[in-house]
Amino acid sequence: MEPSVGVRNMTSSKELWRQIRLEMKEVIQSHSTLLLLPVVISFFLLLVFFWRRYLRWTVPCQSSRQLNGKTVIVTGASGGLGKSTAYELAKRGAKVILACRNLKKAEAVARAIRLKTHNDDVYASYMDLGSLRTVKEFAQDFQEKEPKLDILINNAAYMGPRATTEDGYERSFGVNYLGHFYLTYLLKDRLKKCAPSRIVNVCSDSYTKGKIEFEDLAMKNYDIYGAYARSKLAIAQFTVEAHRCWFPDVVLAYAVHPGCVHTELLRNWPGLFGQVLRAAARFLFKTPEEGCQTIVYCAVAEGIRDQSGKMFENCKPLKTKDFVKDKAKGRQLWNKSLRLCDLDEEPDVSDEEPTSEVNPVRVNGEQAETGAKNQTNLEEKKER
Repeated sequence: MEPSVGVRNMTSSKELWRQIRLEMKEVIQSHSTLLLLPVVISFFLLLVFFWRRYLRWTVPCQSSRQLNGKTVIVTGASGGLGKSTAYELAKRGAKVILACRNLKKAEAVARAIRLKTHNDDVYASYMDLGSLRTVKEFAQDFQEKEPKLDILINNAAYMGPRATTEDGYERSFGVNYLGHFYLTYLLKDRLKKCAPSRIVNVCSDSYTKGKIEFEDLAMKNYDIYGAYARSKLAIAQFTVEAHRCWFPDVVLAYAVHPGCVHTELLRNWPGLFGQVLRAAARFLFKTPEEGCQTIVYCAVAEGIRDQSGKMFENCKPLKTKDFVKDKAKGRQLWNKSLRLCDLDEEPDVSDEEPTSEVNPVRVNGEQAETGAKNQTNLEEKKER
């Protein structure tokens, strides 16, 4: 008996599918690399896309507060974050002094900001953070010419091969931290006089990789990133200690991690790796306009007095490592810095953590009557 037409067709179909599978298997085996390559490239591009979105995620400063009548100093403002920060603050009406090592470039930036913002109170002044002598000269000149200082933004930074400052200190430590410490200390009385005032220190999450060894400030086993991380750890600890010392005078201190920002910071990184970093930064990192938003926020935002001493990222407080808040280490760094700057050491402040209570004579920048004097006046009125 011959098989039916349906059975013959089913057999033919099975044979056809078997032949197709064999041919597909042969094609895949012979062209497996070509087929896999687009998948790998697509996955890599997708990974880069999401990584870029993560690195460039930015929360803009929502504060609309104006700064008319306020005086601001921004270090390292001849480009990058400093330039963008100075522009944003000048746009809000502040008097802005750009404290820079490259005076010619800073003057060009100041002119550009004046033209864009129609704010004529934007000036450039020479200061090299790698020279404590010029830091002192800048501070003296500023105090002779300017009666006020409301906001100090310590922004300038160095990252690169081993180098030393004019005073013989390792350059990353000297420029990124010690120069800023000295500048802030010299201007502290002016900041107290203009209270409530603010110090904004540009930091980095790289502080977590930093290690400060006071017996090895020259950093015998030097590496670029390690030196940079150490300087940012010092800045983070300085912020906490400045808060502890000066918060009762309503001088508020904030550290800011701006994220990965495409600036000139990487220009000194040598070799092929440096070239790759700079190329990647152009595509992956934030623009200076995006990166400065949290700096501006800490400089102008209202309602963050109780957050003094903390680090901010994307306009929100960032939880820091416990060793940053270690009082003994903070005071040790403070006193060591005073000695390095040829300043007298100070007696330690109270062991108690600063609270929200502030010196009443400094609130709103006005000289208020103390409680004792008020009480005396009330008694005199009663006697009359």
